[in-house]
Amino acid sequence: MHHRFLVLCLAAAAAAQAEPPKTVPEATNFTATSRAADVERFLNACVRLSHGDRLTVRVAGKTHEGRAQLLVKIAAPTTNASQPPRLRALIIGNIHAGEVEGKEAAQQLVREFASGEHSDLLAQCELWFLPIYNVDGNEEVAPKNRAGQNGPDLVGQRPNGQGLDLNRDFVKLDAPETRTLVQLFSEVDPHLFVDLHTTNGSYHGYHLTYAPGLSPNGDPGVARLSRALLDDADAAMQKDHGFATFDYGNFETKDWDGSGSPESTPGVRGWYSYDHRARYGINYFGLRNRLAVLSEAYSYDDFKTRIAATRAFVLTLLQGLVRRADEVRQVTAAADQRLREDAPVWFGYDTTYAPPESLPVLVGAVDRVDGSGEQDLRFVRQGAGTAETMPVFRGFRARSQRVLPDAWAIAGPSPEVITRLQQHGIQFTAVDAVRRVQAQRFAVTNKKKPKRPYQGHQELQLAGTWSAPTATELPLGTIVISAHQRLGRLAAQLLEPESEDSLSTWNFFEAQTTDTYPVLRIVGS
Repeated sequence: MHHRFLVLCLAAAAAAQAEPPKTVPEATNFTATSRAADVERFLNACVRLSHGDRLTVRVAGKTHEGRAQLLVKIAAPTTNASQPPRLRALIIGNIHAGEVEGKEAAQQLVREFASGEHSDLLAQCELWFLPIYNVDGNEEVAPKNRAGQNGPDLVGQRPNGQGLDLNRDFVKLDAPETRTLVQLFSEVDPHLFVDLHTTNGSYHGYHLTYAPGLSPNGDPGVARLSRALLDDADAAMQKDHGFATFDYGNFETKDWDGSGSPESTPGVRGWYSYDHRARYGINYFGLRNRLAVLSEAYSYDDFKTRIAATRAFVLTLLQGLVRRADEVRQVTAAADQRLREDAPVWFGYDTTYAPPESLPVLVGAVDRVDGSGEQDLRFVRQGAGTAETMPVFRGFRARSQRVLPDAWAIAGPSPEVITRLQQHGIQFTAVDAVRRVQAQRFAVTNKKKPKRPYQGHQELQLAGTWSAPTATELPLGTIVISAHQRLGRLAAQLLEPESEDSLSTWNFFEAQTTDTYPVLRIVGS
């Protein structure tokens, strides 16, 4: 009898161990969200559950306060050595730690892959998930965070432990979390990067909105493929999952004359996307010649719906990526190759919205509801919205452009500049003998920066003129950054004086910037 009882107990324990874990929202009827320890337990349970050893979990890096950023890799064993290399996708949640459904949707997807689902995806794609990117912010739960969001009551804060908005840090790399992610970009080189957010902006009728990389300096082929992938996802989200989706934006009234001049016709009401600058992760990643997608669940849907919409969107994107596998490989490889060739590549600045498209947009409304828990007030989605045709500004264009040089040169670069270039993965060489080149200098005629700091810096804007190419000697200690490298577009964004989001913007060249800018354009030897 005792032996039989022991066998039954062991069998019950084994069955319990194999039981798929529940996320915190699932276990609390969607009234609470996961803390870091909850996610760690959940991922460990998924590893034990893992079908065919699909899952590995490791620490990708440490936060400002020393917490672990847990990275999940999901990959099926390779059975056919002759098949093309698999596509790669990297998905992060909780860059803003009060926006919690990405973290929960990522856990659900990890569990599904661990349980043996989605084998068709894993046959052609390897996945990396960072469920909690901003771990320090995730742990700072308080009812004041994300006030008005339709649950849960307690969520984390927007900034990290340094007080930085991590989605404004992708040029300056001040946060260890950002440096870890950029290192992952170099290590994994994902074909697709997805950043999961929640919008609490305008009242609209969508369950989720999205955006591709919006920098006009991205590769045109990658931009076209990004749009095709999102168009596919938009249709599939409605057809397969019943969710309404659209390009991210807000209802705003701005000046516009239809040609790019910003102050000719006042008061154009429309649907406006957010920003083109590289400080935002999606725009930054697009400059690396790869596909990038911003996901924004609707803050005024209930928590369960937001998680479901985010999960469906990630899955839909991955399915679209796999369907277009050959095209993805071809387009990204061609984008890399274009930079290695001698054909001109253009760098744009003085950026504005591209001409709008006249499209129907779902205008929504919310009810203001007294909170039942620690939140005093919640905004709750009201109905499905009403379609209104209006100008939709979902892209950007540069009003001025300049062909990339052969290379850039920096004489006596500071240690901070050297470090940032290395962290971004920009390749450069040091001059070991005096070198004579044809170079252009940028004469600075105006410097402008605000009185108040922003994200720990005072953003610097330069105006000036370029000289004609002249014979120039590069002394020892000069570094030369070729534009003919895979990350040449990103290098231009970081180094050009007219760039709207550069190392100069964030003061890394300010000490060396007098009447001339310290970065030369090499246009011949």
